[in-house]
Amino acid sequence: SLVAGLVLLAFSVFVKSSALAADVEKSNIVMTVGEMCGGCVKKITKRFDGIEGIAKVRCSIEKQSVTLIPEHDVRLSPKGVWEIMESIGKAPSKMITPDGTFTSKPKA
Repeated sequence: SLVAGLVLLAFSVFVKSSALAADVEKSNIVMTVGEMCGGCVKKITKRFDGIEGIAKVRCSIEKQSVTLIPEHDVRLSPKGVWEIMESIGKAPSKMITPDGTFTSKPKA
């Protein structure tokens, strides 16, 4: 029936988009920082703005975290990101990346 066909179509689109979301999640870099305020959010967002390969920067004051979402098919350098955070006085206490979890500056 037409209704069953539409439900199946909607389901397959949903499955594909959630699988895509999972792939996107895997490429993110999530960092925990010591403290986070409105000024920190502005400073971090401004610093990563316009850096090639970064699609979006999400900061959470409550979680004291920064999430970097790369553009499609881009793999961000954990060391490069750590060094940028250091340069603005926000060295992460923890960094979760596709390459592993770091509590000190990555070697690569």
